[in-house]
Amino acid sequence: MNRRKFISSVAATGVAVTTLPTVVDSFAVKALAGGDPNLQQLLEQTDRVLVLIQLPGGNDGLNTIVPINDPLYYSRRPNIAIKKSATLKLTDDLGFHPSLSGFRDLYEQGKMAVVQGVTYPNPDRSHFRGTDIWLTATDPDIFGSTGWVGRYLSTIAPNYPTVLPEHPLAVQIGTSLSLGLLGNKGPMGISFRDPDEFYRLVNTGGAIEEVPSADGSDTPGGREVLFMRNVARSADVYAKIVKGAADSATNSTVQYPTTDIGAKLKVVSQLISGGLKTRVYLISYTGNNFDTHAGQTSTDDTSTGVHANLLRELGDGVSSFMQDMKNLGFDDKVAGMTFSEFGRRVAENGSIGTDHGTAAPLFVFGNDVNGKVYGNAPDLVNLDDRGDLLMQHDYRNIYASVLLQWFGTSRSVAQEVLLRDYSSTSIPIFKSPVSVQEQDAKHFSANAFKSISPNPASSIATIKMNLSPYSNSFITVSDMQGRVVRSSSIDSWSGQVAIDVQGMSAGTYVVTLQSDQQIAHTFLQVSR
Repeated sequence: MNRRKFISSVAATGVAVTTLPTVVDSFAVKALAGGDPNLQQLLEQTDRVLVLIQLPGGNDGLNTIVPINDPLYYSRRPNIAIKKSATLKLTDDLGFHPSLSGFRDLYEQGKMAVVQGVTYPNPDRSHFRGTDIWLTATDPDIFGSTGWVGRYLSTIAPNYPTVLPEHPLAVQIGTSLSLGLLGNKGPMGISFRDPDEFYRLVNTGGAIEEVPSADGSDTPGGREVLFMRNVARSADVYAKIVKGAADSATNSTVQYPTTDIGAKLKVVSQLISGGLKTRVYLISYTGNNFDTHAGQTSTDDTSTGVHANLLRELGDGVSSFMQDMKNLGFDDKVAGMTFSEFGRRVAENGSIGTDHGTAAPLFVFGNDVNGKVYGNAPDLVNLDDRGDLLMQHDYRNIYASVLLQWFGTSRSVAQEVLLRDYSSTSIPIFKSPVSVQEQDAKHFSANAFKSISPNPASSIATIKMNLSPYSNSFITVSDMQGRVVRSSSIDSWSGQVAIDVQGMSAGTYVVTLQSDQQIAHTFLQVSR
């Protein structure tokens, strides 16, 4: 039996190799697995979890983070704009949608970062294409076949499915396996409805046609059979592991909202508290919910309606999840990020809604997050040739921040995952590590940053470094679009340089040290 026949046969029984249909609390769950002999030790040493929340359909960023003092916002949205008095304060010029009290509370606790104007150059306004671009971390003219999360997991689990780790590397709670979780060898895993049902399924054979032994034959046919045996074996391995985690889970310490996202986050909490050492969780709304072309708000109260309900579901669900993680003692190991394929148009349409646009805010939450607003209020004057918002941050800059600062990957690994080097334009979203060296940790040289003082700076910033004597070193300061705004050579004996930041706009800048073929990065905040 060949691989195609094997996959077809299990699909016909409702038990697909990559999408075995099962549910946790009535939700389909996907597991992505892969590994090598040292993987379990690596997972235990890097005990950090990322929860990705997809907002499918294109979230309206202007009604999510409201530019409360911009008259153009109100003039271009006469029927759907959120009144300033109804918003929840974020800054003097920005307000949360009134349904996002959960996000507002996390922000006030310093656990929520708001990244403004996130998109990519020449954004695509198609749902399918836009989603694929975000999941594969590619440009609009590149059609990727693997996802950025899948590529990251492949760097730490290169031998799947020959060698399986004890725990799945990623778990998806949704209706179909995400392109974002595909590695170079395809979807490396299994799926299930709920731990008990899936456990019974795989232990009774589950109507999966038995895969014959490869008999050690080093032939194309023998290797095909070995691959299928390993995939089938992974189903049994992870059914038992996930069931064990579910059985060991501590009861939730909070009352989760009885919503789609609330229930899915509750499942994530149960698996984490039950000891599952999964690296990434991906959850999504059930449908294309955020595609609010019509009836986005109520006509009598713009702070209510379809979009308001979606945001309330998100904010309350995340708030409950983080409180549960805190109560259970896991909040230091968990961070989360939202994403959507695009924002909406600046101007409302004629159906009390908004059409497909470009840039929108993105949210990152967790104890280790530098809670602040990254970027400026939306510029409603300078728009693109279609009248849509211009980019402030490339979404891959945020992905780079996650890889470099949260997961602690090397710059070379991040470049491999994101298909380009975004380390110099990553954003200091996480509190540690504060800088990323070019080499892996065991290869760090003496050339590195020591401190920046003051930081934030308003006039002169003094940068101190550890430098090898006689090294040829210089430093550049770049904005978040990669434009160099300051540069200076460095006296390697003093290891110190003063940068005049007067005349630079307030915001975050990347400081790059190049010394003897080595590169290091850190971040400078400029205040006004």
